[in-house]
Amino acid sequence: MKHLSPFILVFALCAGAEASWYWPFSSEEEKRPPRIAELLEPASVMIDEAYDLSADGKTAEAVEKFRDALRELARVEAENADRVQTPEFNTLKNKRATVTAAIDSLLLSEAQANARPIAVTDTTELQKKYDEKRAAERRAKEGAKAEGPGGMKLAASKLKARDFDGAVAELGRLLAASPGDVGALNLLAAAQAAKGDSAAAEKTLDKAIAARPDSYYAYYNMARLHLRSKGSKSGARLYYEAGRKAGGPVDAKLEELLK
Repeated sequence: MKHLSPFILVFALCAGAEASWYWPFSSEEEKRPPRIAELLEPASVMIDEAYDLSADGKTAEAVEKFRDALRELARVEAENADRVQTPEFNTLKNKRATVTAAIDSLLLSEAQANARPIAVTDTTELQKKYDEKRAAERRAKEGAKAEGPGGMKLAASKLKARDFDGAVAELGRLLAASPGDVGALNLLAAAQAAKGDSAAAEKTLDKAIAARPDSYYAYYNMARLHLRSKGSKSGARLYYEAGRKAGGPVDAKLEELLK
């Protein structure tokens, strides 16, 4: 949608036959239980719908849809109790935290706008969370400003030169200062995918989606990842459709591959 400039660099690397990354993937994969990204697809769709409702000013409907997503996350967690403590389920925890923060923010905004009690009786804690969120955003922006464009350019040049380890190291340094930098997250996923580590790339893209669910870049990259690493058209299609809902343009090559 808006604020696309941080991603221009990422997509400048995307000029290629089929995808935005280098793709050293094999066409087969051993049988395995569903990945966390697959398990979270229904909740992710609900979260997208909630953001759409919020953007349309339908706060009550958005809050309820976010709560539906929380219930879906709880269901996934309950049905996968043996995997909950593994690192891959950090994505679920991140999504829950993101959704909870979104609900708090919507309720606080409505409380401030209406100047009357709504679903909460004391907004002190909500105000604290709101202030902390804004402070974190300011720190991220200040870190990016202090870092300058050189870090991203350097990482991109390393990726283009196929120095994947160097790109990962440089992007790790950038993300340590600004964890929510979605451009850096997309580029890091590209480097991880280029190294053949599709699991790491998937986790990184989950972080990018959680950080900016209203941006289509990570959705499209996740769709390509599903096609290339897992041959999963159904999973890829869900991510592509989510990206389209987030304002992404028609990707003729992706649509051809999804037929």
